[in-house]
Amino acid sequence: MTDRPHIRSRELWRSREAKCLSIIDRALHLLRQEPAFPVSEVELNRCFYFCLLSASRELYPDDEIAPLLECNSQPDPDDEARARREQKRPDFQWIYLDRYEADPQRSSRQFVVESKRLGTAPRADWILNLNYINNGIHRFREPEWAYGKLAPSGAMIGYLQSMQPADVLREVNTECQEKLFPDLVLVGDRKLGATSRFEHVFDRPFQISPFKLYHFWIDLR
Repeated sequence: MTDRPHIRSRELWRSREAKCLSIIDRALHLLRQEPAFPVSEVELNRCFYFCLLSASRELYPDDEIAPLLECNSQPDPDDEARARREQKRPDFQWIYLDRYEADPQRSSRQFVVESKRLGTAPRADWILNLNYINNGIHRFREPEWAYGKLAPSGAMIGYLQSMQPADVLREVNTECQEKLFPDLVLVGDRKLGATSRFEHVFDRPFQISPFKLYHFWIDLR
């Protein structure tokens, strides 16, 4: 009996996670229908945000939880004072209350999504495929950032702008190995001109570990 709230809490998270993943997938499809795409990550995220809203209304019209753009990471009651991670801003996140959590101060749950460009490096000191790990995946594991700290999963968006997808994946996985992350594993088929999905699981120095990270790569070439 004592484990029942924990079971319900996990079920609630799985339900919210499934909704977020479905919305992301549909929103990327809507983004791909745009007549033109911005180059910059900031402008791509802005376009994608409106696609997320449209996908949310289309798939879950009765769900009142909206995605947030560039909202600060939320406080963790285990921190004695304002942590540096609270100054960080993931690209997107959904926030809801876990009604099965006994402690109200620990009831906030966030599904966090970070986005990065992929493809040919625009300059020698800004290599997109390495940034995807070092300024993206790494933020879910590094305590200073601790994206999704109180959650068992999150997601990454890759805006594929150039290069062959297989070459991008090779560079990304090589850097993952250098930084002691597991390789991204393709889920289903690679889809040219559409969205391909990957995932991997890694340990973190936080209470909730291991952590599963879903990857959605949208082909914008």
